[in-house]
Amino acid sequence: MRDNSTGDSVDIRVGAECGPYIMIEPAKIARVEELLRKNGIAFTVENGPDSCKGAPEAAVIEFGKEADVERIQRVLGGVG
Repeated sequence: MRDNSTGDSVDIRVGAECGPYIMIEPAKIARVEELLRKNGIAFTVENGPDSCKGAPEAAVIEFGKEADVERIQRVLGGVG
């Protein structure tokens, strides 16, 4: 998956408090949600003040502390 604004690869980050998460542009949320559901990957989209890292230009998708980070990264690798 690539960030449209920077062109950089979007990698899964792991926070001590939140566990694995990605930050993506809001325009990609629906596409990413569909891909995650299709692959049986549990996630939560965080918004607003309860979000670990979110900002208006970035949505946060959290995967839970027990998530298979390598599998998620492989699944998301196909998103442009």
